Amino acid sequence: MHRTQIYLPDQLHDQLKIRSRANGISVSALIRQVVEKDLQRNAAPSDARQFFDQMTPLESFADCEPEEYVRAIRSKSRILRDE
Repeated sequence: MHRTQIYLPDQLHDQLKIRSRANGISVSALIRQVVEKDLQRNAAPSDARQFFDQMTPLESFADCEPEEYVRAIRSKSRILRDE
């Protein structure tokens, strides 16, 4: 385990003390729990497929079929046009 020193605003420290007392744990243990939970929740995907599976399309593309969209772009481009 590593020791880390951080600076907290008074209000945040007070909230941590209240919650740690309510849970019967130290402020340090509470901070470790909260950080660990946040890191697990926001974990970076381990591969590209997982990353893209987690993505959601922009609202403007929600009803768009990918292949049709690419075909439309290619048809407008002299360089990318299928021949």
